[in-house]
Amino acid sequence: MAEGIVVKIWNVTVNKGERSGASQLASSIQYIENPEKVAMKMEDINYSQIHNELEYVKNELKTRNGLLVGGLRISDFSNATNEMMQVKKFFGKLDGRIALHGLISLDQEESTQTSAGKLMLLLEEVMEQVFPMNQVVYAVHTNTENMHIHFIVNTVGVDGKKIHMDCDFMKKVLQPIVNEKAIKYGFTPNKKWSKEHKKEVIPLPQRKMLLCKLIDHAIEETDDFASFVAYLRKDGMQVNVGKHLSLQLEEINASPMRSGRLGEEYTIDGICRRLAAKKAPLVWKGIKAHSHYISEKEMLLFTPDKMKRYKDMTPEEKSNAIRLLRLKRNPWEEVRERNWRLQRMSKQLNEVGFVYELVHYYSKETDSVRSALDEIGKRRAALSEEKKEVQTNLKQNRSIVSIYEELQKYMQKAYLYDAFGRTEYIEDFKKYKELSERLETVYGKSVEEVEAFVTDQRNQLLYAKAQDQELKKQYVLIKNYMEQGSFKVNENVLSFYQAVGHGEASRNAREYGIFASDVKYITAKNVDGIVVRVLTTPELVNGKTTVTTTVTVLDKNNKVLKEICSKDLEAKAFNKAIFEIAEEYKLKDCKTQKKNHRRNL
Repeated sequence: MAEGIVVKIWNVTVNKGERSGASQLASSIQYIENPEKVAMKMEDINYSQIHNELEYVKNELKTRNGLLVGGLRISDFSNATNEMMQVKKFFGKLDGRIALHGLISLDQEESTQTSAGKLMLLLEEVMEQVFPMNQVVYAVHTNTENMHIHFIVNTVGVDGKKIHMDCDFMKKVLQPIVNEKAIKYGFTPNKKWSKEHKKEVIPLPQRKMLLCKLIDHAIEETDDFASFVAYLRKDGMQVNVGKHLSLQLEEINASPMRSGRLGEEYTIDGICRRLAAKKAPLVWKGIKAHSHYISEKEMLLFTPDKMKRYKDMTPEEKSNAIRLLRLKRNPWEEVRERNWRLQRMSKQLNEVGFVYELVHYYSKETDSVRSALDEIGKRRAALSEEKKEVQTNLKQNRSIVSIYEELQKYMQKAYLYDAFGRTEYIEDFKKYKELSERLETVYGKSVEEVEAFVTDQRNQLLYAKAQDQELKKQYVLIKNYMEQGSFKVNENVLSFYQAVGHGEASRNAREYGIFASDVKYITAKNVDGIVVRVLTTPELVNGKTTVTTTVTVLDKNNKVLKEICSKDLEAKAFNKAIFEIAEEYKLKDCKTQKKNHRRNL
């Protein structure tokens, strides 16, 4: 049985011959070492090969005295070689593949005298479609039982681009086009190619989108599952109903697909649920509050020390400023630096207090860092589940949502037509009315109702995203402080005076310029129900840097029993008061720890 039309093509390359690779390499090296022969030699090699190929194609004995010879973008067939070489030399592309040599052959039964002209027309149409910018010389050969046409294509086009053919060129480009033209001119197409080149399968994502649209439309047009299936079949789809719903589009080359692969709402149960709930009220899903948003109120209110302008100073202040300037000290610069350092430390303390508050809240007042981190993880997981519910809710109402989204495209222009008579928008108005009536008729929903539903559900997702970001940020913040040891308990046994640490903090500020900024809690061995909070903050007193320490005695209910502050007492009096507290509440063998009771500060 006849196979049908056949096409073959091969490359014509430089240095084509029987010599070995080593011999060719040696000759090439010898050749490139002679600068006088490079250009001429390369041109001669190309010229000779193209000339030989053309002479074979144009053989008068085979082509009935040249009557069956033709070409494209060639002015003189007798000078075709020179014309092709001129294009190559103009663009400087003389090496590599210099030409393509191919043939198209007919079946023996179709190799008649009338076939030659049609074969030439076929070849020209193929070349114009495949190689539209390249020179072509062709000739029909009639000396064999199978009439065939040879063609030579210049690999360099008149636009300077060189032909590139990948491994799929024959299968995906040349063969389908030759088969198409064969049918046009009454030749038998190659049946093997026809089997290999069925209609290309639509890519999977696009195929899924198409099936979703068809199913959505069928749901809108029907009221029960039986009529739904019948509607799809009437639309030209192969539908198999069993445990699963299988769909296949007849017009594309694709295997059947289970509808469940499109999503939960496209399973048999999902479709039945959607059919039954077409006019059911919309279900609104909400996101709970999971993140702890605390007040941004600062623990410490920093008041910067202001330096007067020189003209606004008193004589005494001016004298003091001049004295400092003579000592090469700038009082204005020193004040600015002190303010900056104190501000930085107050911010640091506020941040620490913020973290303590988070730990206290998420750990359910146990002040356990691990418990706080675990709780944040649980809240993020719960948030994720709630977000999935909202997303599923939107998916289950996908048909309504898609109509609303399309309706939005026409809403503004429809309003301009309806309210102001802008007649150029009449088509937009008609489309808007059509979609709104579709919502009303099929789903029993008004545009306003659907708009409120979609807006709320999408806002819920935004709220969930904001909460998740906040929880993530809080988790990282707590974890970082934990890794830095900010929550580590001091296991060393100290006296109450040492645990307060006011004397050491004052000395560090005075002698080394180290400003303490800290909050800690003191517990004593064999003393239950009493906790002492110590807050140390940077301070400026009479222009000198120091610290202020506030000691607060708390009972188990966080009630203040006693409080002293170094700012209100002389140094000796404050130290005496510390010892008195230790004696009154029997505070010995003390330990310090970080604990968050920010609300009491």
